[in-house]
Amino acid sequence: MTAAVQFQSVTRHFGPIRAVDGVDLTIAEGAFFAMLGPSGSGKTTCLRLISGFEKPTGGTILIHGQDVSDVPPNRRNVNTVFQDYALFPHMSVRDNVAYGLMVKGVDKRARLDKAEELLSLVKLPSYGDRKPGQLSGGQRQRVALARALINEPRVLLLDEPLGALDLKLREAMQDELKALQKRLGITFVFVTHDQHEALSMADSLAVFNDGKIAQIGTPEDIYARPQTRFVADFVGSSNVLPPALTKALGGPAEWASLRPEVVRLAPSGPKGTVTAVRYLGSGSRVVLRMGDTEIAAFVPAGEAVPEQGTEAAISFAPSALHLMGQV
Repeated sequence: MTAAVQFQSVTRHFGPIRAVDGVDLTIAEGAFFAMLGPSGSGKTTCLRLISGFEKPTGGTILIHGQDVSDVPPNRRNVNTVFQDYALFPHMSVRDNVAYGLMVKGVDKRARLDKAEELLSLVKLPSYGDRKPGQLSGGQRQRVALARALINEPRVLLLDEPLGALDLKLREAMQDELKALQKRLGITFVFVTHDQHEALSMADSLAVFNDGKIAQIGTPEDIYARPQTRFVADFVGSSNVLPPALTKALGGPAEWASLRPEVVRLAPSGPKGTVTAVRYLGSGSRVVLRMGDTEIAAFVPAGEAVPEQGTEAAISFAPSALHLMGQV
């Protein structure tokens, strides 16, 4: 099967800044793929390279096997949904959705009928006559999604599209986007800096740092088996243990990752001083200092929580310790 998107040694420089630095990447046809990383890591630049809004300094970009490195945006079978929605405020919702077909010269009746079909798809069947200013943030996001889908792109690019929504609405839209992608079967490429969003929505993801890909894999691989200290710390805020502490806790003298939810307080075992306690609802996160390193543990609701400044011991299953080598 031909990959939807491929990067082959792609670079993008802005003067001395290497925004994208030798990226190799393959995104499978029909995947929900996430690009995750902090601000300035290169993920958004990669999205713009796929869309054609940026041109690579070097390397090759393929979309469905075709080299598009020099192909302008309007000749690529992709579309983009932006965080700020980019809707035309003076147009009705229906006309906003139909805009792409109007630009292509599609007959008015045909494009408006198609717009109504797309509005039904995103669960806004009776909103066509409204203006964007009369909609909530979540509704505007659905309109932007319908507008991007009306041209039937084979690849849909989503640039932090849920970032402006409140937490509850963002979680609801995550579920809807995932269900819509499964229903349509087209490739979604989703850029976000939110680890939980990427882990819950994507089939696979790439973690970016300093213009490079630090790791590619399934959400389970990335979370449970990080390959570097950066990935372990950025995705899920793992306990990153230096070799000496790993050895003191019963492992070999290597860097290791230990997820907070697998660490429990115990009557005996390696001890540390409690430096912070944070209530989470389902339990509490207790941070202990052990030597020069802080380790977070999870205390389920209903269990005793130690006070700050006291000593506490920890325990965990040996299999929970994920080794990352010497570097």
